[in-house]
Amino acid sequence: MGEVIVKYKVMLESDSMSRIDEVCNQIEGIPNTIGAIQLVEKKPLAFGLMFVEVTAIIQDGEEFDNPLGKFEDEVKSFEGVTEIETLEMGRL
Repeated sequence: MGEVIVKYKVMLESDSMSRIDEVCNQIEGIPNTIGAIQLVEKKPLAFGLMFVEVTAIIQDGEEFDNPLGKFEDEVKSFEGVTEIETLEMGRL
C-alpha cells in the first residue's frame, strides 16, 4: 500500500463560472475514503475563465480498485465540471 499525491486541473463549462465557489466546496467535501484533499485553488485561465487546481493524496496499491479513477469520477460528477486533467503525480 502506498500513497500518491496528485495535482489536477478541473475545468468548468464557461456558463458555470458563477458556480466555481460551489464546485470548490464540493471538492473540499470529498470523503477521505476517496482522496484526502490537501489544496483547492481557483486560478485564472484566459478571458475571464477560471479553473480549479486540486491537490489530493490518494491511497494506491493492489488492494485498491482504481483509486485514481474513482477520485476523478467523483469530481466529474459535480454539476458544471467538464474535464479533469492530471498536472503532476508522485509517490509519497
